[in-house]
Amino acid sequence: MAILEPFALAIGFMLSYVYDFTLSYGFAIAILTVIINVIIFPLTLRQTRSTKRMQDAQSDIKKLQKQHKDNKEELNKAMAAMYKEKGINPLGCILPLIIQMPIWFALFRVLREPLNFIPSNSILFKDLELSSSLTFFNMDLQIPPSEVTEWIDRVPYLILILFVILTALYQQQQITKKSGKSDNPQAQQMQMVGKVMPLFFGFISWTLPTGLVVYFLTGNIFRIGQQGLIVKLDDREEVKKEEKKEEENEDTQTNPIQENPRKNRKKRRRK
Repeated sequence: MAILEPFALAIGFMLSYVYDFTLSYGFAIAILTVIINVIIFPLTLRQTRSTKRMQDAQSDIKKLQKQHKDNKEELNKAMAAMYKEKGINPLGCILPLIIQMPIWFALFRVLREPLNFIPSNSILFKDLELSSSLTFFNMDLQIPPSEVTEWIDRVPYLILILFVILTALYQQQQITKKSGKSDNPQAQQMQMVGKVMPLFFGFISWTLPTGLVVYFLTGNIFRIGQQGLIVKLDDREEVKKEEKKEEENEDTQTNPIQENPRKNRKKRRRK
């Protein structure tokens, strides 16, 4: 596709630039993944917080369901208002995936036809010319695991795919582990997507170039750390807000608001 050419050329340039420092095809892809994830961090931040808010709002959602159990239209309006108030985007979890899709396709093309997109004056271009493939932990990053004929040679590829699935599952569990089961259809849909997507990525990893699978795994590991940090900071902020409210409540109880002095004077005059 011609529309992906600029993306592929940009990916090829960045990949060759990083390779100049690492001299490892696999580590160059991993570092490129980190760079891309840092660039889309604002989207990931919004997605993580939106998903966490959805989980934290389960008790409020159940109350609305009981309150409007006989009127679906009113329930939908109330849910939409609550989502807006709490800053929840039910579709926010898939937005970073949609944004990254052109990058996946571009990287796919670069790995399949590297000499067409990598600068000809780069070290990576010259290394690819001299060798038909550059290996990473005995894996050819330009071919999919399905093209490896010998089962003994497939072992590192299968381990890589297994790690992709496990890290993706853990990544989803980070956000949803506190909420448990929910009766909310949208929350159930999000949980279902969270379970299906890791298996889907594991399935497609079997037929995609192994370098792209390295991209998936590195992205998962990076987002696990990213999500853990975001959730930890948000939890601390919530604790501080709760402590502040408790302090304010204690102050109002120990120091009740005194009556206006003018009112006291009027009462004395009446007496």
